[in-house]
Amino acid sequence: MGTKRVGLARIEALMENLKRDLDMNSATFTDVAIKRKVVDLDGSTKAITARESGTTFTFDGTACTATLPTCEVGLEYWFLVDTTAAADAVIATQSADKLYGSLVRTVDGLSATFSSSGTQVDTTTGTNDNTLTMNGTTKGGIIGSAIHVIGMKDNAWYVTGTVIGSGTQVTAFS
Repeated sequence: MGTKRVGLARIEALMENLKRDLDMNSATFTDVAIKRKVVDLDGSTKAITARESGTTFTFDGTACTATLPTCEVGLEYWFLVDTTAAADAVIATQSADKLYGSLVRTVDGLSATFSSSGTQVDTTTGTNDNTLTMNGTTKGGIIGSAIHVIGMKDNAWYVTGTVIGSGTQVTAFS
């Protein structure tokens, strides 16, 4: 057999005609470790971007205001308190955006019963609320507090989670 030369144009044509779509509808992955990106909020302010959607942010006990980007459907962020707040830990929206949803607020310590002084639901209808503040005591912010924020439509963030506080609890929304 001899050698046959194939020109560059022919190779390019063959490459262009390859079917390169992957059908992943019934694919099964094994031994795949997917980790969410985690960012420590160690500065006094953090301007969160849409590109950071899916990120978990941790409040480390120091004062920090984390400002969400302009709300878009599907943007999603988690906020965890990994050290009890010694100063305000704030989640703020852009001025036109509002927070809608509810938080379960509970007082630190074991409670076998549901009571208005121990566990409450903090609800916001978004009328004026575009800030959520945890202060480590009456507004929550004890280690283990967690907030989930999802863009549900233009100018409307859905917020849910559990905040752990101490003393007489007051709303975290403003």
